[in-house]
Amino acid sequence: MTATISLSPTLEDRLPSSSAASSSPRLSLAPAGSAPALLDGAWWPRSRDLAAELPSLTDVLDPLWGRITRVTVNPTHWPVVPRKVPVGGHVVKVGWFLSEQDPH
Repeated sequence: MTATISLSPTLEDRLPSSSAASSSPRLSLAPAGSAPALLDGAWWPRSRDLAAELPSLTDVLDPLWGRITRVTVNPTHWPVVPRKVPVGGHVVKVGWFLSEQDPH
């Protein structure tokens, strides 16, 4: 598998070299400074298994934004939305919203 990560040069420079591995998520983040203290971007998971997909996403985001402890998803395309997902030695709580989040 290959990973497609589209980041601004300033964020790309901050990514650990291990994130370029084939298990890295397909991710695009808004350029640093475009929205202070807000994480903005898009993620294209390889499956509809949130418990399997979330650990690789947090592996990339944790070094950039600090430990990720909560995520929200639109459950339209996730057959199962677990309330908690173990990732990298800690747990990420998962919430969901239908109208507030784009299903894609």
